[in-house]
Amino acid sequence: MALTRNPSKGLQRQIDLTTAVCQERLLATHVRHVLALVDLTSDQLPFDTALDIYARILKLTPEQARNVGSRALAALGRRNGLPEVEDPEVRLLEDEPEDRDPYPHRTEQERAGRFDEVFSRVRRRIRGRVQDDLRNRINLAAARAEDSLFLTHVDNALIFARAMADEMQIHEAVDLYLDTMSIPDGVSDVVFNRALRTVADDVLPPIDASRAPKRDGDGRSVAPPQLTAGTGA
Repeated sequence: MALTRNPSKGLQRQIDLTTAVCQERLLATHVRHVLALVDLTSDQLPFDTALDIYARILKLTPEQARNVGSRALAALGRRNGLPEVEDPEVRLLEDEPEDRDPYPHRTEQERAGRFDEVFSRVRRRIRGRVQDDLRNRINLAAARAEDSLFLTHVDNALIFARAMADEMQIHEAVDLYLDTMSIPDGVSDVVFNRALRTVADDVLPPIDASRAPKRDGDGRSVAPPQLTAGTGA
């Protein structure tokens, strides 16, 4: 949701500062998970290939991938005791002609089998060293990264809500974060609901579990009834 009024200079500055903080937190999350993927696959993949896989699966833009890669390289350098480099160069791998998407303008729904598609693009680069274990590690690492990014978005939305508390309602601030960060539909709905649920847990009285219907004799809540074919409404 875009602002329905022109923000004052003070509000716009607050939005810009908070956006920068949130972008930095997202970048740090990406770097942490790129480094984890590099560590998981270091016996089979070079750094550039691991970064390429991560960037494709997580749908990073080229600029985002370069920023994440540069931060990750710098972190690896510090880990190995190398001197700081102001801007380490990261070169993204180019697709081989046979690996290029013949339909680059497909929607996400049309890109069936995303992991298989991405993995096939790097298969030739690691040739005979492709193993089911490697595939499984990459898939699990990507799922963990996406979940961590979701939680970062929720935390960022709450940071926005706190920063804008004097200017707008909580739901408006969360909507503004989602709009500012261009979070896609579907993901944005879940982030919105999780953020507001977190606030609800803090400000609303807890739900009295004792009011839930119980099973006879064991004190557990009754499971919802299961409808079967032929059951009347």
